[in-house]
Amino acid sequence: MSSVFDTLRRSIVQLEESIARGSRITPQVEDRILRERTARVAREPAGMAHLDAVSVLAFERAGRRYAVPLAGLSEVTPLVQVAPVPGLPAPYLGVTARRGKVVAVVDLPRLFGSPPSQAGEPKWLVMAATREVLCGVAADCMHDLVDVSATSLSSSMPSFPALVQRYTAGVLQDRTVVIDLPGLLSDPALRVEDREL
Repeated sequence: MSSVFDTLRRSIVQLEESIARGSRITPQVEDRILRERTARVAREPAGMAHLDAVSVLAFERAGRRYAVPLAGLSEVTPLVQVAPVPGLPAPYLGVTARRGKVVAVVDLPRLFGSPPSQAGEPKWLVMAATREVLCGVAADCMHDLVDVSATSLSSSMPSFPALVQRYTAGVLQDRTVVIDLPGLLSDPALRVEDREL
C-alpha cells in the first residue's frame, strides 16, 4: 500500500512543479485523466458500510479536521475566489467558478453551528459531484490520505446537528469527522434552487 502513496506523492510533486513552471495540461491529456478517473471511481464501491477499510482524504477547516472517502470526491482544487450571494442559507460561503460552471461553496463549521467569523479565508475546495448537484466544501489545508477501518470509527456525537449526523460515517480517535460528502451536499435541506432568495 505504501507504494501507492509514494506514487501519489510523486505525482503531486510533479503536478506542483508543472503548476509552478506555468505549464498547462493539454485538452487531450485532461480528457485522458478524466476518463481514467471516471473508470477508477466506477470500479470503487461507494459508502463505508460494506467495507472493512476505506481510504479517506483528511483536511482542516477552522481548526477542525474532516475526512471524505475518496469514492465520494470528484476533485480537490485551490479555491481562488468566492463570491458571496445575498440570501443564501448560513452554511454557504457563496459561489465560485470551476471549469466554466458555477459551484456552490459550503463551510462545514457553519453546518456544525460555528459562527462565520471564526473561520478565515479558505485555500482549497473539496468537491463532490452527483447527478443532482455540483458543490464543494471549503478547506484551509489538506492532510494525508488515511486508510480507515469501520471498527476504528465511533458514532457521531449527539451534539452534532441532525443534518450532519445523517451524513457522518463516524469520528476517528483524533476527532476527525468522516463525512459522506456527496450525500450531505445533495440533501434537500442544502438545496437552494427551490427557495426564494
